[in-house]
Amino acid sequence: MSWRVVNHDELLEATGASPYVDVAVPADAVAIVGEHGWAAMHPWRPSGHWGGAALVAPGAPPEAESQALAELLALAPDTPLEWFSTSAGRQLAAPPGFLVDGSGRWDFLSTRVDVPPAGAVFPGDLELLELDDATDAAELEAFGRAHNTDFEGFPGHGFSVLWLGLRDASSALVAIGGMHLLATGTPHLSGIVVDRAQRGRGIGRALTVALTRRALDRCGVSTLGVFSSNAPAISLYHSLGYRTHHRFHTRVLSAL
Repeated sequence: MSWRVVNHDELLEATGASPYVDVAVPADAVAIVGEHGWAAMHPWRPSGHWGGAALVAPGAPPEAESQALAELLALAPDTPLEWFSTSAGRQLAAPPGFLVDGSGRWDFLSTRVDVPPAGAVFPGDLELLELDDATDAAELEAFGRAHNTDFEGFPGHGFSVLWLGLRDASSALVAIGGMHLLATGTPHLSGIVVDRAQRGRGIGRALTVALTRRALDRCGVSTLGVFSSNAPAISLYHSLGYRTHHRFHTRVLSAL
């Protein structure tokens, strides 16, 4: 297999204007294309946290993604790579000097479509508030972990530019959700959690609508990631106009 180095515009053209490349892959990405597909390494957030992906045709050789990753690392050997993704069901061997230290399967979605006004109606006993990523970090983390063991909002890390929360009459949190920025500046929703006892009231839908509108007002596009196994959440996001672009199998990489 052979790969050639491309810039961002060439990568976008080679991928048929992939929404992931368009909104999540910044101009300083290290990118290659070949006869079977494409691959890139890039920062995920403005602060770094490098990751990447190799997406190839279904009939590509099983080692295609592993070879693509090796090629990328040869082009940028000092890249602080933390994770790398393939399509679901594809193989990936740890490159020399790295250990696969965990994995996850998630879907990447985005929308540019405004959500229906009716979807933003909150139950009358709840108040929508902005919360602070630093001063409210402990409360956000405790609530998120209590109601979702897979909570990945990362409050207090400086990743979020916005947190919205819903409190009941006693000021107790019943739902939270955050907005990060990708390295491209694109808003990325994260950490949306509803109190288990309050689910089924439309709270998650209304909170997602509020966050999506903030993202669309900021940038004209909103993105999010969701575990591939979370069918109810994916159905909700689709009902609000989000579309799934890729189903990733991501491996966490640790340098030896």
